[in-house]
Amino acid sequence: MGRSDLPQEMVEDILSRLPAKSLKRFSCVNKSWSTLFQNPCFIAKHQHLSQKNWSIFAYGVDCEADKPVVFLHPNLDDDAADDDFDSRGIILESPFLEEPKQSEEIVGSCINGIICLKYCVEHNNIHDFALWNPAIRELKVLPSLPIHFPSNVDYEDVGSAFGYDSNSNDFKVITILSYWNDPGYTVPWDPSVIMHTHVEVYTLSTNSWRQVDCDTVSHINFPAPFGEIYLNGVYHWCGTAPGIAKDYDVIVSFDMRNEVFGILSTPNLSDILDPAYVWEALAVLGNCVALVVFDSRPTDKIFHIWVMREYGIKESWTKQYVIGPFSGITNIVGFELQILLLGDKILMVEDNGEVVLYNLSAQKIKNLRVGGLPSLFRASQIMVYEESLVSIMG
Repeated sequence: MGRSDLPQEMVEDILSRLPAKSLKRFSCVNKSWSTLFQNPCFIAKHQHLSQKNWSIFAYGVDCEADKPVVFLHPNLDDDAADDDFDSRGIILESPFLEEPKQSEEIVGSCINGIICLKYCVEHNNIHDFALWNPAIRELKVLPSLPIHFPSNVDYEDVGSAFGYDSNSNDFKVITILSYWNDPGYTVPWDPSVIMHTHVEVYTLSTNSWRQVDCDTVSHINFPAPFGEIYLNGVYHWCGTAPGIAKDYDVIVSFDMRNEVFGILSTPNLSDILDPAYVWEALAVLGNCVALVVFDSRPTDKIFHIWVMREYGIKESWTKQYVIGPFSGITNIVGFELQILLLGDKILMVEDNGEVVLYNLSAQKIKNLRVGGLPSLFRASQIMVYEESLVSIMG
């Protein structure tokens, strides 16, 4: 039966189940299909079906060549044998820009197949951003931030976010800067030093940045990122707020739709764990905000997982799991605690750059690698990836 003999609905259904890479190739040889692949309804259907075939996205560095490396590993729902666990997956062609960079990282999660890259070129203290769709090989470099601080002002980039506004069908990137009036200060609590917060939001549809109100979080200290999460259109960071006797932990939120900051309380852990030895990371469990608490002192690693059952209600925090000990893990606490909760599995990055999978049901640990990786590859970030046909080029 020729292709023209098939009903159009059947053709579209078949095409919607194919990988984006194949559809990209087909669009070059069939004009009607090229038009179809740009249809929002077809894109949405293809994206919905792609959610069943998600992958683990791991970003890291080839330490010997000093260049970024990205690999995808198929989803972990199957029961693959141990001997072929490390052989599957693919290494992606890196889209990163060629000019020398001081640092690179992935911001937040993959949203609708789009990944946000954050990098800092030499001789520029403020980070730049780019959006990347690996499936259709699109890379969009965002305009530089329209910020020019006076020479007598010192500043630092303290937080970023990537999200999607479902009301306007638009992608947004947020960057948070802290600055102060004394470039040589060394004592943060010096009353003569005036601290300020500056927040800029980029909107894809306008391809521009604009400043937004941040009075709600002007007193918040954003530490190095620990398991930042994006959930139901809201981005979340760990932070600390000044208290009467001492600082206390909070969760800072930013709603992508109304562009408003909020502050959520964390469970009271000081009565059960010594704060000096506790690392915390945000995660998602059962469509709820979760907090993974890790005590770095014991030789055998143990996780306490708390879940906020009712969003924004401090009293709803419940300790859901105590998991461990993980006697087979050397150390997972480095500059960042990278961890994903995936049903009955925990995926994390060890201090040595290994991606480790722990199966709660089988109580087994595996290293998640693919063939062809450089011998000195060290992972730094992991996330769930779902491919899509969504274009970021306008």
